[in-house]
Amino acid sequence: MTSLRATERAAFVASDFVAGALAFAGVFWVRYFSGWIPAEYDPDARIENVFAPTIILSLAWMAWFLLNGMYRDWYLESRSKQVLVLFKACFMGAWGLLLLIAGSDLVVMIPKGEWADAFTRSRLITVTSYGALMFACAGLLRLSIQSFTRSLLRSGKGQELAVLLGANEQGEQTALRLQMRPVLGMKPVAFLDQDGKRTGMDHAGLKILGKYSDLPRVLEETHANHVVICHSTSSHNEILRILSYLEGRHVTVYVIPDLYDVLSGHLRTMSHHQAGLLVLFQHHLPGWQAGLKRAMDLAFSFAILLAALPALLLAMLAIKLDSPGPIFYSQERIGQYGRRFRVWKLRTMRTDAELAGPQWAGKKDNRITRSGKLLRKSRLDEVPQLWCVLRGDMALVGPRPEREYFIEKLRDQVPLYMRRLKMKPGLTGWAQVTLGYDNSIEDVKKMVMADLWYFENLSLSLDLQILFRTIWVVLTGKGAN
Repeated sequence: MTSLRATERAAFVASDFVAGALAFAGVFWVRYFSGWIPAEYDPDARIENVFAPTIILSLAWMAWFLLNGMYRDWYLESRSKQVLVLFKACFMGAWGLLLLIAGSDLVVMIPKGEWADAFTRSRLITVTSYGALMFACAGLLRLSIQSFTRSLLRSGKGQELAVLLGANEQGEQTALRLQMRPVLGMKPVAFLDQDGKRTGMDHAGLKILGKYSDLPRVLEETHANHVVICHSTSSHNEILRILSYLEGRHVTVYVIPDLYDVLSGHLRTMSHHQAGLLVLFQHHLPGWQAGLKRAMDLAFSFAILLAALPALLLAMLAIKLDSPGPIFYSQERIGQYGRRFRVWKLRTMRTDAELAGPQWAGKKDNRITRSGKLLRKSRLDEVPQLWCVLRGDMALVGPRPEREYFIEKLRDQVPLYMRRLKMKPGLTGWAQVTLGYDNSIEDVKKMVMADLWYFENLSLSLDLQILFRTIWVVLTGKGAN
């Protein structure tokens, strides 16, 4: 059964196509029949001749809206915020169209110093009208859809199910608030509580179905897609542990306002309905950008593997001839939300490198083999990790995946270190291209700050910038150790 959330998004897509058609019909009238542009009047202009351009330009607007995030999840979002994003998209789209139309004339006129003549009165009126009509049509249709969606919610239709964590006073207040305000779109179905002895009891009219660790099972049984954390905590690790239970699940996590001080900077307020809840971002990227990031990971990984295959074969031969032992080095690492996975790299050290226990590699480390020095300098030893990217354990860009031994050692010494686990680890990252490898606690502190800066400014353009800088590092050998 299709959810109200998915139906609303599909309706936005359809309405934008209709808006594009209406806007083009309107601007056609402005240009040829309004009398506002007498010089452009053409008695032979017929509306039936513009069906194909209408479809093409409507699809172009929709593609532009996609790039501007208009097709992300706007369910129960602020209508004024959506209107502002739509205005920006229409404004920039109209000016882009104007530059495209005037482009050929600008090439000729700029050398003559007559560039202003490219922006004729007819062009300015046409493009301005087109942008304004697109904004008005798309905006009115979208607002109508959102209003209809909320009227359905008020009548008790289309609500999504929520599991509440913490059978306490705050949990009871949250349950009552959600039950009395169906427009919030959530219907509480069960509680979980850390006290396992309370399993099976009732709280605020709902059953307590287990402990927090039972969250995956309860989500399966109830088909809930929202989780509300209803207890205060001062532990970052506890929040991360709860998020680890949700690995791979498309659920929204809410926290009570008391937790704001704990997770400041990683929340947004549901102020549009005064829900008294905050949404905990698991990812700073909108859903549509997250999908593009994953597609980019797959495309780049395949391309790099194919391009690097000859060099990899030569490197494997060099490793075998240089020192005894296996060609590949495998090790368990800790990924997003504490998930364990194995990384594979080309071996760059002697097989007895860690007889004395795990340790950082130094700038002049005698454990590194002759071939290993070249592989590390070129970062060719990292290429086999692309298999982890293809599997989904890593991304191309993100914080360096670390070993549990070092995580346990650093979590109490480096402030905010555990926040790195909110991100999927990467083959390269902002810290790697700006700081190189870490060799001490002070280096780790700098890298954590760089990783957190990346998380707060996460975007596809930043990922592309890091990938280009990585290519520069590889070509110059800078930052390698």
